[in-house]
Amino acid sequence: HGAPAASKGTGAKDSSPAKGSVQTVTQEGVRISLEVMSMGDHRKHMTKGSAHGEADPGKSHSLMLTLQDVDSQEIISDARVAFVISGPAGSEESGKLTWSGDHYAGGINLKDKGNYQIDLRVESGGMERVAELSYEFK
Repeated sequence: HGAPAASKGTGAKDSSPAKGSVQTVTQEGVRISLEVMSMGDHRKHMTKGSAHGEADPGKSHSLMLTLQDVDSQEIISDARVAFVISGPAGSEESGKLTWSGDHYAGGINLKDKGNYQIDLRVESGGMERVAELSYEFK
């Protein structure tokens, strides 16, 4: 899909852990950050008694999403988030992400190695924002 969208502001890259892959886009005043992580890695990050829900044992990967108001820097916790993932073999999976303590989360199944397109639809504050991201499953 061409060059990544330039982030507004200082031009500094969002720092992210080496594990997983975090992608950030800004849509109409909301910073949308998505991380895709294998369930094995996701379980390592969970601690007993944390706000995380139990990882879905039937899923191969976890989607973790944060929404932040660019102006106020507030984390948005009351949005409705839906996703559609299109895989390299024509597979498609859709679902919703739910609030999980400090981010939205949901489990997905990635069966085939290759590139996946992740379409996000975020409804918040009476507005709908759409973001297209991608993930390479190696």
